[in-house]
Amino acid sequence: MNLWQQFEKSNCKQSNHGISFHYEKGIEPELREFYLNFSKWLRGKYVFPVHITVYVLNQEKVRLRNGSLKYGSFRWYPKRSPRIKVPSKVEAALLEECSLAEVYVMILSSLVHELSHYYQWVSALEQTNAVSERQANYYRFRIIEQFFAETTYKQKLFERKENQT
Repeated sequence: MNLWQQFEKSNCKQSNHGISFHYEKGIEPELREFYLNFSKWLRGKYVFPVHITVYVLNQEKVRLRNGSLKYGSFRWYPKRSPRIKVPSKVEAALLEECSLAEVYVMILSSLVHELSHYYQWVSALEQTNAVSERQANYYRFRIIEQFFAETTYKQKLFERKENQT
């Protein structure tokens, strides 16, 4: 059973403590709707044994405690719930190369990557950083593909973006 499958509601016997999202001001309404639809799907499909809070930031990258800038972060704490921070903006160069629908998928992939780290943490996996990153990258688009396969949101998203061009 893979990392995400073991937390599907049909496979998991653990208590579900949930996932919550907080959005900074200024986030594009369509992107927020995209996150809301994805979060509803996540809540219906997966168990979150330890409550996790996701902060969607109105910036291109997340500043880590060491000062470096990344596309997302997962942090856990001994006496409070873990948190994920992901950006909601994309660098201008990417906007020129990709459709907005593709950009939304890239943004969402950062969240899935960080959620994979959350499930690694919950599972208490002892892995090297390289193995941990490789596993998180492996699930990055597979979970989004599963979301699109089980909902009608992909069709809605890409139709909406095509009509705007």
